[in-house]
Amino acid sequence: MRNIFLWILFYTVILASSQVLLKLGANQIGAISLKEARDIFPVGLSLIKNPLIMGGIILMASSFFLWLYILSWFKLGLVFPLTAMTYVFVALLSFFLLGEKLSFINYFGIAFIATGIYLLLYQ
Repeated sequence: MRNIFLWILFYTVILASSQVLLKLGANQIGAISLKEARDIFPVGLSLIKNPLIMGGIILMASSFFLWLYILSWFKLGLVFPLTAMTYVFVALLSFFLLGEKLSFINYFGIAFIATGIYLLLYQ
Protein backbone atom coordinates (compact mmCIF):
# COMPACT_ATOMS: atom_id res chain seq x y z
CA MET A 1 0.00 0.00 0.00
CA ARG A 2 2.79 2.42 0.80
CA ASN A 3 4.00 2.27 -2.79
CA ILE A 4 0.55 3.30 -4.08
CA PHE A 5 0.44 6.20 -1.65
CA LEU A 6 3.87 7.50 -2.68
CA TRP A 7 3.04 7.38 -6.39
CA ILE A 8 -0.32 9.11 -5.88
CA LEU A 9 1.28 11.66 -3.56
CA PHE A 10 3.86 12.49 -6.24
CA TYR A 11 1.14 12.69 -8.92
CA THR A 12 -1.16 14.93 -6.88
CA VAL A 13 1.62 17.34 -5.87
CA ILE A 14 2.61 17.74 -9.53
CA LEU A 15 -1.00 18.25 -10.60
CA ALA A 16 -1.70 20.75 -7.80
CA SER A 17 1.52 22.64 -8.62
CA SER A 18 0.45 22.88 -12.25
CA GLN A 19 -2.82 24.51 -11.15
CA VAL A 20 -0.97 27.09 -9.04
CA LEU A 21 1.36 27.95 -11.94
CA LEU A 22 -1.63 28.31 -14.27
CA LYS A 23 -3.33 30.63 -11.77
CA LEU A 24 -0.20 32.76 -11.34
CA GLY A 25 0.13 33.01 -15.11
CA ALA A 26 -3.54 33.88 -15.51
CA ASN A 27 -3.11 36.62 -12.89
CA GLN A 28 -0.27 38.10 -14.96
CA ILE A 29 -2.29 38.05 -18.18
CA GLY A 30 -5.50 39.34 -16.67
CA ALA A 31 -9.06 38.58 -17.73
CA ILE A 32 -9.28 36.60 -20.95
CA SER A 33 -11.92 37.83 -23.35
CA LEU A 34 -12.96 35.98 -26.49
CA LYS A 35 -15.62 38.17 -28.08
CA GLU A 36 -14.93 37.06 -31.63
CA ALA A 37 -13.29 34.06 -33.28
CA ARG A 38 -10.33 36.19 -34.36
CA ASP A 39 -9.51 36.85 -30.69
CA ILE A 40 -8.42 33.22 -30.25
CA PHE A 41 -4.98 33.61 -31.89
CA PRO A 42 -3.79 36.68 -29.91
CA VAL A 43 -5.05 35.20 -26.66
CA GLY A 44 -3.40 31.85 -27.44
CA LEU A 45 -0.15 33.64 -28.27
CA SER A 46 -0.18 35.55 -24.98
CA LEU A 47 -0.77 32.27 -23.12
CA ILE A 48 2.10 30.51 -24.88
CA LYS A 49 4.46 33.42 -24.20
CA ASN A 50 3.80 33.32 -20.44
CA PRO A 51 6.45 31.16 -18.70
CA LEU A 52 4.19 30.40 -15.72
CA ILE A 53 1.43 29.09 -17.95
CA MET A 54 3.90 27.08 -20.00
CA GLY A 55 5.34 25.65 -16.77
CA GLY A 56 1.82 24.71 -15.67
CA ILE A 57 1.14 23.04 -19.01
CA ILE A 58 4.41 21.08 -18.81
CA LEU A 59 3.62 19.91 -15.28
CA MET A 60 0.09 18.97 -16.29
CA ALA A 61 1.38 16.97 -19.26
CA SER A 62 3.92 15.29 -16.98
CA SER A 63 1.17 14.37 -14.55
CA PHE A 64 -0.77 12.79 -17.45
CA PHE A 65 2.10 10.46 -18.28
CA LEU A 66 2.68 9.71 -14.61
CA TRP A 67 -1.04 8.87 -14.31
CA LEU A 68 -0.76 6.40 -17.18
CA TYR A 69 2.18 4.79 -15.42
CA ILE A 70 0.20 4.54 -12.17
CA LEU A 71 -2.80 3.03 -14.00
CA SER A 72 -0.57 0.39 -15.54
CA TRP A 73 0.39 -0.87 -12.07
CA PHE A 74 -2.59 -0.31 -9.77
CA LYS A 75 -6.39 -0.75 -9.77
CA LEU A 76 -8.33 2.28 -10.98
CA GLY A 77 -10.96 1.76 -8.28
CA LEU A 78 -8.30 2.25 -5.63
CA VAL A 79 -6.06 4.94 -7.10
CA PHE A 80 -8.67 7.26 -8.57
CA PRO A 81 -10.31 8.09 -5.23
CA LEU A 82 -6.85 8.79 -3.83
CA THR A 83 -6.43 11.61 -6.34
CA ALA A 84 -8.71 13.61 -4.04
CA MET A 85 -5.44 14.63 -2.37
CA THR A 86 -5.13 17.09 -5.25
CA TYR A 87 -7.95 19.15 -3.69
CA VAL A 88 -6.08 19.27 -0.40
CA PHE A 89 -2.82 20.33 -2.02
CA VAL A 90 -4.49 22.97 -4.21
CA ALA A 91 -6.20 24.49 -1.17
CA LEU A 92 -2.98 24.51 0.86
CA LEU A 93 -0.81 25.83 -1.97
CA SER A 94 -3.42 28.52 -2.68
CA PHE A 95 -3.28 29.56 0.95
CA PHE A 96 0.51 29.62 1.24
CA LEU A 97 1.57 30.75 -2.25
CA LEU A 98 -1.38 32.80 -3.50
CA GLY A 99 -2.50 34.29 -0.19
CA GLU A 100 -6.05 32.99 -0.60
CA LYS A 101 -8.12 32.75 2.55
CA LEU A 102 -9.53 29.46 3.78
CA SER A 103 -12.72 29.38 5.82
CA PHE A 104 -13.69 26.95 8.55
CA ILE A 105 -15.66 24.92 6.03
CA ASN A 106 -12.54 24.68 3.83
CA TYR A 107 -10.54 23.27 6.74
CA PHE A 108 -13.38 20.89 7.52
CA GLY A 109 -13.47 19.72 3.89
CA ILE A 110 -9.71 19.19 3.86
CA ALA A 111 -9.93 17.11 7.04
CA PHE A 112 -12.86 15.15 5.60
CA ILE A 113 -10.95 14.35 2.40
CA ALA A 114 -7.84 13.37 4.38
CA THR A 115 -9.94 11.04 6.55
CA GLY A 116 -11.44 9.43 3.45
CA ILE A 117 -8.00 8.90 1.95
CA TYR A 118 -6.79 7.31 5.18
CA LEU A 119 -9.78 4.97 5.22
CA LEU A 120 -9.18 3.97 1.61
CA LEU A 121 -5.53 3.18 2.24
CA TYR A 122 -5.93 1.32 5.51
CA GLN A 123 -9.16 -0.61 5.04
